Parts: sequence; structure tokens; C-alpha cells
Amino acid sequence: MPESADRAELLTALTTEHFTLQGARSQTVSESASRATLYVMAVSSALVGLGFIGQVSEVGDVFDIFALTVLPTLYGLGLFTFVRLVESSVEDVLYGRAINRIRNYYLELAGDQARLFVLSGHDDPIGVLANMGLSPTRWRLYFTTATMIAVINSVVGGAAVALALGVAADASLGLSCGVGGAVAIASLLLMRRAEYRMHVAGRARTETLFPSPPIAHDGH
Repeated sequence: MPESADRAELLTALTTEHFTLQGARSQTVSESASRATLYVMAVSSALVGLGFIGQVSEVGDVFDIFALTVLPTLYGLGLFTFVRLVESSVEDVLYGRAINRIRNYYLELAGDQARLFVLSGHDDPIGVLANMGLSPTRWRLYFTTATMIAVINSVVGGAAVALALGVAADASLGLSCGVGGAVAIASLLLMRRAEYRMHVAGRARTETLFPSPPIAHDGH
């Protein structure tokens, strides 16, 4: 009886934790969507404002001052948004790993009836991706919301540098665009590298108890 009672209490605790983790995952997705939407709307509003200012000032000093004020501000906002989106993604994977670990216990309890569970109980990032219907390829991080924001933000930063170079140094259009494009590419590469490192660091903070079988690593 004591062993049976302890087992029942453990199952109750794990079920409660499972429910809490599901709610936490939902919150990370909701926050990520809200932050990404806020940034994209800010960029869209800024572009509309630049269009109106360009019509009024005929792309003169007023336009330059407004653009060189707005674009760097948007780039800073984009950096903050990007970092938080990556953090939310790392959190989501962590919660998914915790859920899979609990599901592994459910599978043990199910015994022969474990075949009724569609999702696996592998508590590594690959197991989380597999339960989401995603293939664990090396290109997976290129399709995240954080990478989308990184691309937009890098273009904003490159445009700001190109405009500043044209205004301050009276550089030609070709030179300004070339330098701005280089800055945009460098910014994107740095942000992508930061995203990768944050995911690797997040993965290392939690020990894997039930790893995916080697066949699941294909394409990695």
C-alpha cells in the first residue's frame, strides 16, 4: 500500500507538472508572436512615415534627420526583440524536453499499451522537434521567428548605415549601397551566430535521460 500510494502521488505530481509546462509553452509562443508583430508593425509604420516625409521634404534634410533618427531606433528595438525571441525559443525547447521526460514515465506505466501514444518520450531537442512534426536538420534555425526578425533588422541597420554614409561623407549611391549591404550581411551573420550559441548553451544546461535513437539524427 505505501508503495502504491507513493506511485499515485508521483503520477499526480507529474500530471500537474505536465499541465503547468503545457501552459508555459503556450505563453512562450504567445509572447514570441506578440513581440514579432510589434516589431514588424513598428518597421511598417516607420516606412510609411518615411514615405510621407519624403513627399513633403523632397528627400531633403528633414527626411535625412527623420530617417537617421528612426532607423537606428528600429535597429535597437530589433536587437531587443531578436534576443527575447531566441530566449523564448530556448525556453520552449526546455519545456518540451521536460514534457517528454514525463511522457516517458507515462509510457513505462502503459507497458504493452504504450503503442497507443503517438508522441515519443525522448527528452532531447531532437525528440522535441520530432513530436512537433519537424525534422532535426542543421537548417532548422533558419526558419525560426528570430531569424525572420534578424533578416528584417539587418536590412534596417544596413539602410541606416548607407544613408548615414551618404549624408555625412557625401558618398556615391553605389558606395553607400555596397557598404550598407555589407553591414546588413555582417549583422545577420552575427545574430545567427548568437542564436546558435544561445541554443547550444540552453541544450547543455539540462541532462538528457532518454535520448532519441541514432536514426533520428539523420540530416544533422
